[in-house]
Amino acid sequence: MTARYIAWFTWLIPIEGTRYECDPKDPGGATKFGIDQRSHPKLNIKALTLDDARLIYWQETWTANRADELPDGVGEVVCRIAMNCGPEHAAEWLQQYIGTTVDGHIGPATLAAAQHCNARAVADQLIARMERYYRTIAAQHANLSGYLDGWLNASQALREFVHHDLRSV
Repeated sequence: MTARYIAWFTWLIPIEGTRYECDPKDPGGATKFGIDQRSHPKLNIKALTLDDARLIYWQETWTANRADELPDGVGEVVCRIAMNCGPEHAAEWLQQYIGTTVDGHIGPATLAAAQHCNARAVADQLIARMERYYRTIAAQHANLSGYLDGWLNASQALREFVHHDLRSV
């Protein structure tokens, strides 16, 4: 695991929380550390440890989205989008903002194009796009509208993290 990943994971855990929760309004079902039962049907969510969560996010989010190969800030935002909006949205939105072919896959062409982007501007555009997605979901699904403030607060925390905290990694 890289220092950059550890910094992102350290930022993420207070946002996602460390307690086991089973909110009937949450379509993900039982959740701990932001890891949900729907996405991990064979996992005992209640028994999940912080080390388990660190490894799951490393493999399923950070590595799968090639975050260490993306510019600082962009990789972190792409991973957050992949978690909350889906990996296809993460790749497609990134590709739209960096001006490469939109195919929903972060491959060599996307990585190459990302190296020549204004990383801060792209990270900001991606966060704004994620916030629009959240507002749309909340407007379309009344049972999820209660989550909107939390989602937007987490987006603002991500914006602050990529603008300030990453400089020390």
